[in-house]
Amino acid sequence: MGRTDRAQMRSRLRRAAWAGALAVIVCAKPASATTIAVLMTPPAALTRLLHDSLKEHAVARGITVHFDYAPEGAGAQQIAQARRVIAEKVDALVVSPVDSSAWAAIIRLAQEADVPLVAVNGAPRSAWFAGRVAFVQPDDLVAGRLQMRKLGQMLDGRGRVGILAGCTSHPGSTLRAEGVKEVLAESPGLRLVAEAAVDCDRSAARAAVADWLARKPAIDAIAAVTDEMAIGAAEAAEAAGISAGQILIGGMDATAAGMQAMQDKRLAVTIHQDASLQGRRAIDDALALIRHEPVPQFDWVPSELVTDRMSTTHFSR
Repeated sequence: MGRTDRAQMRSRLRRAAWAGALAVIVCAKPASATTIAVLMTPPAALTRLLHDSLKEHAVARGITVHFDYAPEGAGAQQIAQARRVIAEKVDALVVSPVDSSAWAAIIRLAQEADVPLVAVNGAPRSAWFAGRVAFVQPDDLVAGRLQMRKLGQMLDGRGRVGILAGCTSHPGSTLRAEGVKEVLAESPGLRLVAEAAVDCDRSAARAAVADWLARKPAIDAIAAVTDEMAIGAAEAAEAAGISAGQILIGGMDATAAGMQAMQDKRLAVTIHQDASLQGRRAIDDALALIRHEPVPQFDWVPSELVTDRMSTTHFSR
């Protein structure tokens, strides 16, 4: 082989090497270019755990994640956000609904565009949906049952109970209250004597319970569907001169404030629903749906009972 032939051969080998390297780069790009859009309320308290878990797990899996926020009840805004990110060709949507009435429209947008959709933390329950749709959430009906069964056990099966419900934009609160009422209905010694819808607000819960105690002082337990409302109930009892623990008060969510209230004996029980686990599962399910792999339509996250004996160890925050 002459000098010219050897030079041409080296040139061809260099071009082949560059072409191979470029092919590796191009082939590697799709995995790193996967983009998931997350629509949810601004992160605060419990939703901060969900937000951070979604972000951290996406980064760990090499995914780009974009967040869009809307306040509770702003369903039209969240629908507009879903329409925009779908038009931007994201690979999947993860949505924590801010208004249950907007959920059907968001599902329809995702189905029409064939974009995978994962609902997390409080989507309305439905029997089945067509398309690449999955739900990652705790069973709030079970949470309500767990709370009321424990309160009933602590009352030795007899007592007068008040319920604090609300959060009209969050369907999970309705299911929690239903679970509480199911247990009351099957427990002849327990009687529902008061109920108020206070939209998950501590001050509204405090005012409602203050009114109960002024008119119906003989309440043995209060089942609240969030820790915030439970703390409001405890504040009302304290203001009425009722010592901590005289009225058994149950909350849900195992928030930092709720756990502290349990350690202070102001709450008797709460329910832990792992927001971090919800975030991790939502990202994993979204990835599987992007790849057209099967996932459970309802990917349930456990609801766990927490009492004051456990609050300083098992679920300390």
